[in-house]
Amino acid sequence: MAAKAWCYLSVHPNLKVKIDKEDLERVSQHSWRVTKGTTGRQRVVTSVRTPQGVRSVTLGKFLMKPPKGKQVYPRRFNEGLDYRKNNLIVCTLAERQRLLPKKRINASSSYRGVSYSKADGKWRAGIEVDGRSINLGHFDSEDEAASAYNSAARKHFGEMAYQNQVGRRGHKRYGDRD
Repeated sequence: MAAKAWCYLSVHPNLKVKIDKEDLERVSQHSWRVTKGTTGRQRVVTSVRTPQGVRSVTLGKFLMKPPKGKQVYPRRFNEGLDYRKNNLIVCTLAERQRLLPKKRINASSSYRGVSYSKADGKWRAGIEVDGRSINLGHFDSEDEAASAYNSAARKHFGEMAYQNQVGRRGHKRYGDRD
């Protein structure tokens, strides 16, 4: 059995953060705390002294060192405490929006890019690219429409594209809580 490439770092008496083992020594040189971000989600931060004074830095930014104009976001939220590099993505806010699932709560489908058409009793798939709506077709099942959206999203946005979790009943959307 292969050894885990990650470990836990305690950041609060009741909270641990998942990080890559290769980062443990560097991360351990700072004192980390858990705060609430502007969205109300937990984030892990430390204070760093710079020529401009002391400022807070998130663990994601500390690990990934994003270039100016880019931020670090989790691919899977997992209560905000998974800071392994394969779970972090460096991108602009606009690119991040492509990673998020559908937000509307009272929509006919919980899948992004999918809606139900009462006129023909089928599921419609569509995507917006550069401000232009593209109709991907009408499908007999919601899952087929979601798969069509996934393919189009990969084609137009590459690995940055959000992928619907097709076939996973009870799948959670970004921001859903237990």
